[in-house]
Amino acid sequence: MTNRKRSKYNHNLKLYHEPTYKGFKLKRSNAPYIEPHLDGLYATMISALNHHHRTLAVRFDLKVPLSGIPIEVDNPIKRFIDAVRARINRHLKQKFKREGRFRSCRLRYAVKVEQKVMALHEHYHVILFVNNDVFRCIKNLGPNDDSALGKMIRDSWHSVVKLDERSTEVLIHSSPTPNRHLTGDVSSDNPVMRAAFEHYSYICKEDTTLYRMNRPSFYSSSKLAKNKAPA
Repeated sequence: MTNRKRSKYNHNLKLYHEPTYKGFKLKRSNAPYIEPHLDGLYATMISALNHHHRTLAVRFDLKVPLSGIPIEVDNPIKRFIDAVRARINRHLKQKFKREGRFRSCRLRYAVKVEQKVMALHEHYHVILFVNNDVFRCIKNLGPNDDSALGKMIRDSWHSVVKLDERSTEVLIHSSPTPNRHLTGDVSSDNPVMRAAFEHYSYICKEDTTLYRMNRPSFYSSSKLAKNKAPA
């Protein structure tokens, strides 16, 4: 059987069936991948490492409340990225006032929108890239996660979906390997980068990708990606 060259749901998207991408191993169980999404992820990682030579990459999932996304929230991921960025900037200003030393932290991201066949709502696979000299790690992203970045992520998503503070819904789940500390070139010769790209390439698979009119299925801070949250 000949492999499909284009997504049957969006013919603008070229599919990728090869076992490697730029030397990085891809899991066959997740094939086919969407090639522009692989391009966006790869370019985002390069951009993050070019800006911060010591980069913290964090991977987690965002879920939608049972009640759904509030009707006034037209693009929840754009709002989420905006909210995280604003909290990071406030954090940097507060650290400067306390310590008298300013560190930059430019937020980079890659996000995939998915929805399983029987699921009521979509969910989001998220990777954020930040300055590792500012943020060390996240924990489980639950209510007891007291890490600075973890609290920003949790508070940002809850503010976007208007989650009542008394709610017991769990809407954020960290990955089994939530933190990766990246340094050096984004090269398949780098074992840390190999592990990271194989892990993160999951968000580039075609299966369960959610296609909606006027709503992107993939967001990236890379200039290669057409679907971007605010810079």
